[in-house]
Amino acid sequence: MAAFALGLATSAASADDWPNRPVTLIVAAGAGGGTDATARWLAAGLEQKFGQPFNVVNRAEGGGIAGITELSNAKPDGYTLGILFNYAPFRHLGMGNLTSESYTPIAQYNFDFAAVHVKADSQFKTLAKVVEKLKGDPQSIAIGCGAVCPSSWSSAFSKVLIDNGIDIKVLRWVPSAGAAAGLQELVAGGVDILTASVPEAASMLDAGEVRTLAVLAPERLSAFPDVPTAGEQIPDAAPGGVFRALVGPAGLPDEIVDKLEVAMEEIYNSETFQKNMSERGFGLQYRGRDGLLDWMKTHEQDTETVLRAAGAIQ
Repeated sequence: MAAFALGLATSAASADDWPNRPVTLIVAAGAGGGTDATARWLAAGLEQKFGQPFNVVNRAEGGGIAGITELSNAKPDGYTLGILFNYAPFRHLGMGNLTSESYTPIAQYNFDFAAVHVKADSQFKTLAKVVEKLKGDPQSIAIGCGAVCPSSWSSAFSKVLIDNGIDIKVLRWVPSAGAAAGLQELVAGGVDILTASVPEAASMLDAGEVRTLAVLAPERLSAFPDVPTAGEQIPDAAPGGVFRALVGPAGLPDEIVDKLEVAMEEIYNSETFQKNMSERGFGLQYRGRDGLLDWMKTHEQDTETVLRAAGAIQ
């Protein structure tokens, strides 16, 4: 009994004292992509708030499953945190059993709409032409998922294709180690189109290497007003995309979550973070721990609905 009481006292003291050493921030995506960029801005803000390094570690293997699995298995002591994005498809692909119960929600800070990109000299000038081509010859276009297939980006595009009577099971889907790697493959000619966010393609858009055919959003993005929406080209095209949030492994002490949630809201509302996100075109969306948990459950339900309609699960 004395040993148990000592253990509780030590745990409480550790939570009160947190952080007293560097914190690892797992980013389950490659360097240079949108998840990596936003995570590094958060890390800088967290370092300033807490006076300890928040070291970003990129774990993009398996389209991100390695990183988010490592995060779920970490000791819940506050010294391993991570960026979580659309994780629900992995369970249906037989890649682990990650659910909302695998993590401790802290705060969501972003939602980005998916987009469809082509190489600058591509024959495709509109999303409508891509859909028309896929209807006539489903095997004629190599579609980059921007991560593992199906990814969050490709799932959003899949919904548009399904609604237009296209059997997505017979299409040529090509995985990559994140959006940055997928964009490089697009420019190199390895795929014909790529699904990813517009901000992730911004540098290549500016360089004239890539064109964005459409963003799967209800309206044009203020940072990219020249990029048309899918709905402008295809009636009733459903919006979709990716959320990003700070989480810890399940069981993170409330005292640590309290500190992080307060810090995250302050960082989110800071002029520096808002400017960084807006200038790069990343969508701003804030939810605290309770709102994030509700959203994670909704994400799991919606993902199952889409994959079942696509025939990916029975």
